[in-house]
Amino acid sequence: MPLSAQGPRRRAALFWWPVCRVCLKRPEIPDERYGRCETCARSGRVPYRFRLASRPGGGLAVKAGELSPRALRQKLREPLLAFKGSPSTKQHLGLHELELITAKDRVESVRMAADLAAQSEAAMTALREAAERTDASW
Repeated sequence: MPLSAQGPRRRAALFWWPVCRVCLKRPEIPDERYGRCETCARSGRVPYRFRLASRPGGGLAVKAGELSPRALRQKLREPLLAFKGSPSTKQHLGLHELELITAKDRVESVRMAADLAAQSEAAMTALREAAERTDASW
């Protein structure tokens, strides 16, 4: 059967490859630790994902992340406090996920799932509070 007769869904499945987690455009380098493309790896961009959950008293809190609480405090505390941008909404993120894109020693951008779009300030506050924790576990 010719490729065109199999339909668009089959055609898309044949030509799919993993894309860079940072720029979401170029194909990722095989076996690269953070799932980045060559350009993003060369420029030092690193994505970190965090999962948020609702706090019993109201608001949001970081439930899990790719960084430990200690590493988050040591690496990203000052850059998070200095970040003044607003988070963008991306469809590739799962439920209650927030992604932090860092470039060397600064926070480049913050992406969040579509379900968190209405609570963007609460999500940023939860991330900053998680960076202030000392040795508490998620």
